[in-house]
Amino acid sequence: MAENESTRDTDPYSALAVGYDLVMQHVEYDVWAAYVHQLLDQHGTAIDTVLELGCGTGSLALQLQPLGDYDYIGTDRSPQMIRVAQIKAEEAAADLRFETLDFTAFDVSRSVDAVILLYDGLNYLLEPDHVRSMMASAFEALRPGGLFCFDQSTPNNSVRHGEDFEDAGEADGFAFIRHSHYDAETRLHTTTFDITIDDRHYHEEHVQRAYTMDEIREIADEVGFQPVAAYDNFSFDAATDDSDRVHWVVRRPHRAE
Repeated sequence: MAENESTRDTDPYSALAVGYDLVMQHVEYDVWAAYVHQLLDQHGTAIDTVLELGCGTGSLALQLQPLGDYDYIGTDRSPQMIRVAQIKAEEAAADLRFETLDFTAFDVSRSVDAVILLYDGLNYLLEPDHVRSMMASAFEALRPGGLFCFDQSTPNNSVRHGEDFEDAGEADGFAFIRHSHYDAETRLHTTTFDITIDDRHYHEEHVQRAYTMDEIREIADEVGFQPVAAYDNFSFDAATDDSDRVHWVVRRPHRAE
C-alpha cells in the first residue's frame, strides 16, 4: 500500500508496538519461558546473566526471569517496543532491564552466561552475512562455556501454516489487519499490517527469510560455536529437515580451539 493522505508507511514495530500484545495474544509465553529455562538448565552451567535479543514488549522476559532469578537484560531494535516493555516491567515490579539494541551487530560491556533470540528473530535477517554478524556478536558477548539459544522458522512452517498469518483484531483504540505471502522460490515471507490507532492509519511490511537447518548449522560452525542440540518444536526430540521450528542450543567453547 503506497503512502497517501490517510495512511502512513512506517518502520516495522513502530506503530505495531502499541498493539503488539493484542497481535500476539495467542502465544503462550509461560510455555515458551518454561521450555527455554529447561534448555538453559539442562545444557548450561551456572547460568546467571541472560541477554535476550529481539525481546519485543518483554512478555517472555517477564515469564522467564523469575524461573532462574536471572540477571536479565532484554533488548530490541525498536525503541517503541522497548518503551512498552519498560512500562510492563514497572507495573509488574519486575527485576528486568530493557535497552534499545540492534542485534545485527552489537557489543556488551560485560560477558553474559546465555544469549537468547526467539520467535523468528533470526528470520528477520534476510542475508546469511547478517546472520553471521549477529552470531559473531553473540559469540563475543558470551563468556567461555556460555550458551546461545535461538530458534528458526523453517520453509516448512511457511508452506504448511500460511493461513495462521492471516487475521485481524481490535481493542482499546488499536485495530489491525494482517496479510501474509510466502515466496517458495526466494524463501521470503512477507507479512503486512494495516493498523489503526485512534483513527490514524499506518501500514507496516515485515519480511522474513526461511532458512534451512543446514544453512544455520554451517554459519554457527563458521563463527566458532560448538553444537549442543537442535530440537524439534518445543520438544527434546532431534529436529529434522521436516521440522516447522527448530530450537538450537550452541556453546562458546571453554577455550580457543
